[in-house]
Amino acid sequence: MNDESAGMCVEAIASRGHCYYFCLILFVNGRTREEFESLEETAWWMHERCMEQSDLCAYFGGEKELAEARAAADAVDVQSSAAEAIDPMAEKERIKKMPVKELKAYLDRHNTSHADLFEKAELLARALEVASQWPAWMNTGDNCRLCGKQQQEKGGVFCRRRRSDGRTAGCNEGVCWRCMKRAPKDSFGKVRCTKEEFADLGEDAWWMHQHCFEDGDWKDYFGESEPEDEKWHRTGEATSF
Repeated sequence: MNDESAGMCVEAIASRGHCYYFCLILFVNGRTREEFESLEETAWWMHERCMEQSDLCAYFGGEKELAEARAAADAVDVQSSAAEAIDPMAEKERIKKMPVKELKAYLDRHNTSHADLFEKAELLARALEVASQWPAWMNTGDNCRLCGKQQQEKGGVFCRRRRSDGRTAGCNEGVCWRCMKRAPKDSFGKVRCTKEEFADLGEDAWWMHQHCFEDGDWKDYFGESEPEDEKWHRTGEATSF
C-alpha cells in the first residue's frame, strides 16, 4: 500500500496478510479475505489511526486482548530484528584484511579523501571509521527519535547521507522500522523505506527525512525529478518558468 492510499479513510485493500502502513490490525491479526468473508454482514475493518478506543477493544475482544495483541506486535519486531542482524564486526574484519589498494578503493567508494594518508595503518583507521557510520544502520541500544524505544542491531536507520564532496547530510536522528511504517505522513513526510530495501542497497544505502532533502536528493532517491508540489512543501519556493 502506498502513501496515496494511506491518506484515504475509506478504501478497498487487497488481502496481503499484512498491511505495512498505519495498520496494527492486519499486522497483528493478519486478517485474510476468507476470515473477512466468514464474518458476513458483521465484517468490518479500519486503520488503527481511524479507530477510537472502543473500536480497538471491540475488534480484539477487550482491553486485555488489545494489550496482548500490541505486545505480540512488539515482540515480532524485536525477534525479526534479532534474527536478521548481522555481526557488525564482520565488515570490519574484512576491511582489516584489505591491502593498501583496496583500502583506497573502499574510501573512494565512500567519497572519503585519503590524499593526506601515506601509511597503511592510517588508511585502515579511516576505513574503519567510515565502516562504523555507513550504511547508517541503528545499533543495539540506539533510541528511536519517535517512539523513544531502544533498538536491536539494525533495528532502524539514521537520517544521514554522505555527499559526493564528502559532506554528511541529514539530521542524524534515528527512526526504527516500526515508526518508519506508522508515522503520519503530514509530519513525517513521504520518504520511507523498509529494512529489506535498505539492506538490498548494501554499502550505497542511505535514507533521509523528506524535510532534510536538498535539491537533487529526491531524484537520487526515487530516480525521478522532484514534483513541484513536493519541492514547494520542502522549500516554500516554486520553480519559475
